[in-house]
Amino acid sequence: MKINKEYPATHSMSTAWYCVDEDGNVGVIDIEDNGPVPVGGYEQNCVEEVFWDDFSIDNGDLIKDYMLNPEQIFSLLIEPTDNYGNWDKNEYGWSNSEWMYVIIKIDMSKLEILKQALSKDRSSFQRPICLSKEQGLFYVDFFDNKEGVELLEKNNVILAKYEAPHYSTQWAEGYEEKGVKNTNAFPLFIYHQDYVLNDLPAMRLTNPPSPLKIDQLPKEIQAKMHKLPLKFKETERIQLAELMPVEHIWSMDYVYDGKIWWELASSDDSLIYYNEESNTIITKERMDILIANGEAEEFNWDKHRHIKEER
Repeated sequence: MKINKEYPATHSMSTAWYCVDEDGNVGVIDIEDNGPVPVGGYEQNCVEEVFWDDFSIDNGDLIKDYMLNPEQIFSLLIEPTDNYGNWDKNEYGWSNSEWMYVIIKIDMSKLEILKQALSKDRSSFQRPICLSKEQGLFYVDFFDNKEGVELLEKNNVILAKYEAPHYSTQWAEGYEEKGVKNTNAFPLFIYHQDYVLNDLPAMRLTNPPSPLKIDQLPKEIQAKMHKLPLKFKETERIQLAELMPVEHIWSMDYVYDGKIWWELASSDDSLIYYNEESNTIITKERMDILIANGEAEEFNWDKHRHIKEER
C-alpha cells in the first residue's frame, strides 16, 4: 500500500482510491494530479485497474472470478464487435490493439481450449476474469497473444466479442462538460476530481442502476474501504476535506495562526480553507474577515517559508 506519494507540478499523475457509502454502494474517486486523499493510507491505482484487478477475486486459478449480478454483467456488454483487427509484427513480436482488454463469450464446452490459449500469453499484463460461467463471459487481454487467438479461432471457441468499458475523461468546453467513453458501463460510482480549474470538488460521472456492493468484493479489499457519510445516488459533488482528515493538497494557500490553510471549493461550490494539521475548515466569510483584520494573508515564500519547512 502506498502511504506517501509525491505529487509533481505536471498533470501526469493519477490516483484512484475506493470507498463505500451508507448504502454499501462501491465508489471510486479518481484524482488526476494534486488533490486531497484520505490520511492513513490509500491504494494508488487507475480506475480500470481498481475495477478489474483489485475488485476481482483470486481463487488461485489461472482465471480470476467476479461476483456480479445479471444486471451488472449486462451493463458491461457494450455493442458486440466483429472487428478482430490486424496483427502487426515488431522487434518484440506480434501485437493487435483490437485484442487489448475485451470481453468474449465462449462455448463453455471448450473452456479447456481457452485455458490453453491463455497459457500462450507471453506478457499477461491482465489476468483473465470469468464474469459469468452461465453465459460464458470472460474479460481477457490478448494484445500480444497471436498464437492464443489463432487457437481460439481454429476451434470456434468465441461466440461473441465486446469492447470492455474504458474509463476516460476528455476536456470539452469546461469541467462540467467532460466527455467520457463507455464509462457509464461500469457498475460502480465514479467521481473525478481535476485540480486544473479552481480546485473543484470531485464530480460524479456515473450513476449506475445496479451498483456494485461492498459484499461483492474480496474480503481484503472490503477491509481497506474508506466509508463516507453520504449516499452516492444523492451526491453529485464530493469535497473530501469536508468529510474526513485529508492530506497531499496542492492549491492556493494562506497563512493564519502560524498555519497553512489551503483554498478549496466546497461541495456546494463556495470557497473554504482547510488546515491539514488540525483537520479544520474556515469559511470564506471568516477568512475574508481575518484578512481584513490583518490576521491572515496569502502565503509568501520569502516571508512564510519557515512554516512549510517546519511541517
